[in-house]
Amino acid sequence: MNTFWQEFPAIAESLEKVSRIIQDSCASQNPVIAEGVSALFDGKGKLLRPGMLLIAANFGKKQDKHLKLAACLEILHMATLIHDDVIDDSPLRRGVPAAHARFGKRDAVLIGDYLLSRCFLLAAEYTSAANAVNLGKLLSRMCAMEIEQNADRFSSGMNLRRYLKKIMGKSAMLFSLACHVGGSEAKASRQITETLRRTGYNIGMAFQIIDDMLDYSGDAGAVGKPLGNDIKEGFVTLPLICAVMRDTSGMLRSFFSQPSFTVDDPDLIIKLVRENGGIEGARSYAEIYTNRALREIARLPSGAARNMLEKLTITLLRRDR
Repeated sequence: MNTFWQEFPAIAESLEKVSRIIQDSCASQNPVIAEGVSALFDGKGKLLRPGMLLIAANFGKKQDKHLKLAACLEILHMATLIHDDVIDDSPLRRGVPAAHARFGKRDAVLIGDYLLSRCFLLAAEYTSAANAVNLGKLLSRMCAMEIEQNADRFSSGMNLRRYLKKIMGKSAMLFSLACHVGGSEAKASRQITETLRRTGYNIGMAFQIIDDMLDYSGDAGAVGKPLGNDIKEGFVTLPLICAVMRDTSGMLRSFFSQPSFTVDDPDLIIKLVRENGGIEGARSYAEIYTNRALREIARLPSGAARNMLEKLTITLLRRDR
């Protein structure tokens, strides 16, 4: 199990059970699927979204089914990561070869599809009809955002508003759903469930901004993937947007003076983003969403669950991987 949850022993213990449910639910006699699933769920992941669902469940009456639903969300998350890596042609995931690098793109896509089927089987059995619909809507939105993002590759037209819309659909909605499902399936009050939903959304926005920031500022070994992968693949993210807005020399702007751009020297762009305050600019937005999450958390009933959620939110802002 990843050490991320070591300060929350009760959640860490529950996530051990979630990991076993994932392995059992995704077991297959097919050797490619079996090896792919084993590599994905290797105990190195943070299980962040399942952990948030379990914390949210503590604001109501936590049940055994919450473990199944937590597993369902992680399976969905991993399926989308496989598809992302295929689309982005990213060679690494958590420091090891990505699924498509190991098995080829065709089998990687099919492994991702297999995981989606397991996710929806769990959802159909253990969640309410309303939350099953929410899960379907979420997946539709994520797919739409991926298509939109792919269409925007190497486009100079990306701006702050468009970027925030994309990360909402790609990342924040899954965090939001995790908190919402945890509370609603535990029969928490509507007010608490809505507060949890908003909390998850803001945490998810901050999380993705920091993820994009680490692509320019992190340590490749710690992050588990090559730095600068976003710009190499033609994706304009917040650090670059902020750096272009702060660029006084005009050198960075010159790369994006045409409707589309090419990347001949990604290391130079990374250097210019750092020199023009792109990292600091992105972090300031991450702090805005973190503070919004903390304000929502302050509205929740006091106790261990609220303390965990607050500490988790602050920890995520300071992460380096």
